[in-house]
Amino acid sequence: MTLEVELPYPPSINHYWRRVGRRTLISREGRRFRRDVMAILAAMGVKPLDGSLAVWIDVYPPDRRRRDLDNIVKSLLDALEHGAAYHDDSQIDSLVVQRQRVVPEGKVRVILEAPRDEEPAHDRRPRGDHVQAKPRTCLKCHELFDSAGPGNRICEPCARINGRLRITEAELRKQRGRKWLNGEIINDE
Repeated sequence: MTLEVELPYPPSINHYWRRVGRRTLISREGRRFRRDVMAILAAMGVKPLDGSLAVWIDVYPPDRRRRDLDNIVKSLLDALEHGAAYHDDSQIDSLVVQRQRVVPEGKVRVILEAPRDEEPAHDRRPRGDHVQAKPRTCLKCHELFDSAGPGNRICEPCARINGRLRITEAELRKQRGRKWLNGEIINDE
């Protein structure tokens, strides 16, 4: 059984907990996020998944600031547990978190997959056309594409364009021995 849900961008774990005297409580922002997730899951009529789970999380940040992906996982998984997507986080045997392109206000897409008897949780990938096996962002056009291997950092259309833009031997000789910084020559000898 598979559950796919799109949720608002979670608060960082740095803003999720607050100390009040000797007690540690969930912050106002954390409670609001948890309530929103619970409402979304209730509206979908979600029933808790049983057994071991594989979880894929696509994180679409709200802006280009530096963010640690691991800081949002705890609050997100907590909210999913309280929203009755599963019984306990200890059910999660496989967890994949990937950063995606920036979208206004940010969001996360979560895919939870219940066990299949024939394969262990860490070997599973979600099935279907709506999920790419290894989505990456192209370094040239910044669009998502399905990467065939670890070395593929640009999409096929950009690779075809690169293939048409051949550098001549004269240009190559001119560039040898020069140091570049942000596209500018820094030693012109």
